[in-house]
Amino acid sequence: MGDQVLTLDVGPSMLLSKLMDEIRFVEIINESLTWDQERCGLSPGTRIKALILNILCQGNPLYKVKEFYEKQDVEFLFGSGTTAEQFNDDALGRALDYLYEATPWKVYTPVALSAMNKLNITLGLLHNDTTSFSVYGEYTPKSDTGSESEKILSVTRGYSKEHRPDLKQIMLGMAVTPERIPLLAKMENGNTSDVKWNMEFIKKLREALTKEDWSNLLYQADSALVSKENLDGLADHQLDFLSRLPDTFSLSSELKTKAWKEGNWVDIGKLSAKKDGAQYRYQPFECELEGRTYRFLVVHSDQLGKLKAKRLEADVQKEHKHLDKSIEKLCTTPFHCKEDAQEAREAFEKKHKARLHEYRLDITATEEMVKRSRRGRPKKEEQALTETVYRITLQSLKENPEEIEHRLRLMSTFILITNRMDKSKLPDLDMLKCYKGQSAAETRFRLLKEEQMIDAVLIKTPERIEALGIVYVMALLIYGMLEYRVRAEMKMQERPLILKGNRKLFDPTGKALLEQLQDIRLIVIRQGGHTLRYLPDNIGEETKRIVSLAGYDMSIYVSKYQGKVKA
Repeated sequence: MGDQVLTLDVGPSMLLSKLMDEIRFVEIINESLTWDQERCGLSPGTRIKALILNILCQGNPLYKVKEFYEKQDVEFLFGSGTTAEQFNDDALGRALDYLYEATPWKVYTPVALSAMNKLNITLGLLHNDTTSFSVYGEYTPKSDTGSESEKILSVTRGYSKEHRPDLKQIMLGMAVTPERIPLLAKMENGNTSDVKWNMEFIKKLREALTKEDWSNLLYQADSALVSKENLDGLADHQLDFLSRLPDTFSLSSELKTKAWKEGNWVDIGKLSAKKDGAQYRYQPFECELEGRTYRFLVVHSDQLGKLKAKRLEADVQKEHKHLDKSIEKLCTTPFHCKEDAQEAREAFEKKHKARLHEYRLDITATEEMVKRSRRGRPKKEEQALTETVYRITLQSLKENPEEIEHRLRLMSTFILITNRMDKSKLPDLDMLKCYKGQSAAETRFRLLKEEQMIDAVLIKTPERIEALGIVYVMALLIYGMLEYRVRAEMKMQERPLILKGNRKLFDPTGKALLEQLQDIRLIVIRQGGHTLRYLPDNIGEETKRIVSLAGYDMSIYVSKYQGKVKA
């Protein structure tokens, strides 16, 4: 090959690669997998790293990853002699096979723990949730059993959180720290219920954590966690938890009613800096549920009250319309004795018990003409016959303001439950703050569902889907490292980052950072068997600043032996 001068759009690839090197990503992956080191040209850890860089930099489907690396400085990223051809879809597929055989969720957690250690994040609270991903086509397993006798991932129909019941799906369960770092993730069958998922997930979490981490852990999840069976399981595992008490428990209504009756609210105002943020107040209680004592926090939100008021108004109108139509039909029915009319009224009132209205029905007697049995015009001397008929009449139908107000109060409150009884370890206010932090998991799910990420999956076996799902979570981990480190440094800055769109940010998202880094170009000159690398002079100052905030300088793009500026 002759001399070459290339201009490559390298974007954030080298910075992301450095972050992965910090946590020994490739080494940890390779140590966790069983693979033939003599026959593999590149290690599976290197190929999985390549997948992650592609996901974060461009998001191509597997069969286009090779094309992505044809325009990257591959030797600089992965070592001398590496070529783009080594990242073809077959080679990447084999790396996913290795990952699947080693049990993907078990391989992932040591990588996440390494990242948390590097970022100095201590484990205390985990937000746990599931989401679904719709898939197309048919998926045929390569084998009947998975690693360690675990069943093959079932791509099937189930409750769709994407509102696509017409499509088959898979589920992803994930545990995320308040800093939005995913600690544990596992792909689940498409018909997995959140109620059963929690306990299975907790068993895997226990396996992944040390005894010390487990004793300090607070497991936060949505109301699907709270069932009689799960409460028993949480007690058996000696796991502290925080969740929302479902309204299906009678205790929910009892505590809400008690809170409104006593009125000992603690006003705390807003929990966010948003102008339209909700105003909160709460009342704490301790009582028994299913044979054990728990702490409860009845929380009132003015925003929830406004939202529920609209729903309640619709319910009032719907009930009024239904009662009015049903009563109108009842009033047209004649009865030939008062007793029949009374029985009909009682049956109606029993069947149509108004929740939000009050109505009163009376019985009136009237004389009405008897219909002639013979056809034709009546004779002059023929007298008209009458009879006494009893009809049910509506005397009043009006809203029940007391019941509507009571219902609105119940709807505008929710109840938190925890078994961490020591308030010094979890104060009442922190219960609410921890619960509202559930958005940490939801934010990461939203990122996965963006078009450039999850829509790129084009794999036809459940085994590889399961492996690739965890690779996407690995991408979220590196994304989270970049976001966390830059945000942490920005807390000590007086000047915001000015990113694309003239956005002035002190707490930029990983997405905004990656978009800004996309403009990095590299000039590569290959001459006489040597390769020289140069950065153009027009790289923006904010782009350089991001690299610096992440712990490096721009020399990481041209030299393997420079660039680290922070421990």
